[in-house]
Amino acid sequence: MQRRKGPDTLDKTVTYLAKRDGIDKVLKVIRYSTKLALATALKNDSSDLAQRLKEFEGSIGTSRKAYRLGKWLSDLNTLRNTPVLTKAGSLEVLASGGEGVYYFVEQLTWLVKAGLLDKKYAKRFSTISAWAELVGYVGNVTLNSLRIAAALERELMLTEELVRRKKEDDTMPDDVHLIKEVQGLRARRLLRTLAVVQDLSDALMALNDVTDGKGPVNSSALLSACGLMSAFISAHKNWPASPA
Repeated sequence: MQRRKGPDTLDKTVTYLAKRDGIDKVLKVIRYSTKLALATALKNDSSDLAQRLKEFEGSIGTSRKAYRLGKWLSDLNTLRNTPVLTKAGSLEVLASGGEGVYYFVEQLTWLVKAGLLDKKYAKRFSTISAWAELVGYVGNVTLNSLRIAAALERELMLTEELVRRKKEDDTMPDDVHLIKEVQGLRARRLLRTLAVVQDLSDALMALNDVTDGKGPVNSSALLSACGLMSAFISAHKNWPASPA
């Protein structure tokens, strides 16, 4: 058998699905693909297939809540290690605090769906988690936007420095360290831009939950498309990177 130089797609898939976040993101893609199908091709369809897909989608939603058990502890740990007396620190507290409350309340929602807690708490838990999720997205989007702006400013400064050096001495080789830093800044800026798009997509869905479907954006197809876009972005971010 030929020896492989590095991990292939199967290796990466095994690694991906071995992690809780990997399974969660795959379930997210499947769930919102199903919701989009129900909101478009199968809209107002009362067939057996449509009913089965609705039950399937609801089951995946419950499964995702179970897979995220204890995830709020990660946000609690972030809060514990965040200096709050800075602008970035305050936004981190807002982002992690909102997300942490959301994940914690989602565990209670899961217990309601599992039958351990009374169903009378379901609406209350849903409202609290939606508000907390929305607050977390506001913090995340603001924080990432500031980081994107700072990275862009640094990137432009380094690019201008490279151009200046080239003009001064055309025979001088390019500074490898500066070029690598610029490439790194561009890669991080792209990831943060994707994170902003993902958070805005999820924020639209959270806003719809907060307004109980009576907000400015209440199209099932649009919200499902937002959820699917967020799912693909989060799945991409969690995919194992190829070795350098």
